[in-house]
Amino acid sequence: MNEIWNRRLKKYQSMLLRYSKYILNDHFVLALLFFAGGLGLAYSNFVRNLPQKAFWWEQPILIIILFLLLHVGKLASLLEEADKIFLLPKDYQMKDYLKLALKHSTLVSCATQLICMLVLAPFILRGLQWSFGMWCTLLVVQCLLKLSCLTLVVTSAYDTNVKQFLQQFCFRLTLLIVLAVGLYLNLILSLLFSLILAVVTNYFFNKASQRHVFKWNDVVVYEKGRLMTLYRFINMFTDVPQIVGQTKRRKIFDFLLRSTSGNIYLFLYSRSFIRQSSFSGLFLRLLFLAGIIIFFSPNYLFSLLIACLFLYLIGIQLFGLYLTFEDNVFTHIYPIDESQQSFAFKKLLRKILLLAWIILNVIAVAKPLFKVEYLLIPVISLGEIYLITGIFLRNYIKKNT
Repeated sequence: MNEIWNRRLKKYQSMLLRYSKYILNDHFVLALLFFAGGLGLAYSNFVRNLPQKAFWWEQPILIIILFLLLHVGKLASLLEEADKIFLLPKDYQMKDYLKLALKHSTLVSCATQLICMLVLAPFILRGLQWSFGMWCTLLVVQCLLKLSCLTLVVTSAYDTNVKQFLQQFCFRLTLLIVLAVGLYLNLILSLLFSLILAVVTNYFFNKASQRHVFKWNDVVVYEKGRLMTLYRFINMFTDVPQIVGQTKRRKIFDFLLRSTSGNIYLFLYSRSFIRQSSFSGLFLRLLFLAGIIIFFSPNYLFSLLIACLFLYLIGIQLFGLYLTFEDNVFTHIYPIDESQQSFAFKKLLRKILLLAWIILNVIAVAKPLFKVEYLLIPVISLGEIYLITGIFLRNYIKKNT
């Protein structure tokens, strides 16, 4: 089982490394640096303005944040559909395999918890007036609680009763109680409770693996769901073969296509954008997320960075729509000049980005705490749109056709 796990882990890591070059491209890294800088500036101002005595809401907010962080990161079993048949004779050895998966997932999750706790460190150290030792103790508590969460998932591979609503509710309530004890009463006591919880969940895992058979279907379905979440994130930056977009009629939007009937490629691209959820759904998700962040943005500079970042992401992701009909032989025999194809796509992309530009700027300008500086957002973001539909789009078409 060690050999199987090591081989699959190596394959999984090589897949992540292969896609990372598409995710961490130069343009996105540059935009991410501006985003992190704006967010860091706002966070720094927020922490600097905290009083010496903690507000009543600081502990509850921190408990909620830490509780939500415990749900970041899932168990990576790396099991596949065919394993239900070919690894069935190894059913009694799956406990050893799951221990390796649990060890790997715990290390990754603890690294994630460490990064998040480092981000929260200024708020904890200054807002709650904690020492560095107390922060380290809270980090250990967080890692032990995350280990308990992952162990419970491993236990569900043998005993599905742990998935019942009552047991899940009691477990999550226990997590909240342990965090509340650490923030309101005593951190050492919270550390002791988290250690006991880790031991108890490990005991139930060993007990369940002896009494029950391995639930192949449940574990494979869980792993499929985890991978699909990862693939959807990667699909925001590049095409992923595992993601197959759904096509829906959406007859209600037919009135938007009437003005495109005189241009074949504009009609095709417009209908594909509306019908394919991989493009229209992505556009709506990014637009909604950007609108929420801009609405709660503390200053105009951060709003500007968010607007430019998400307009860039929307534009870059919609570039893939240009190649939708490359495999369709009939589009290559149309008696139409090829320049009309790029012109039609450029026209559609610019309309979509302008729609996003209008919505985001209305949200930015119509905020209760409006300032004159917010008028810079529509000017700069409009220039970015023409840059995306100009230089960036020409380079993409030249590179991929």
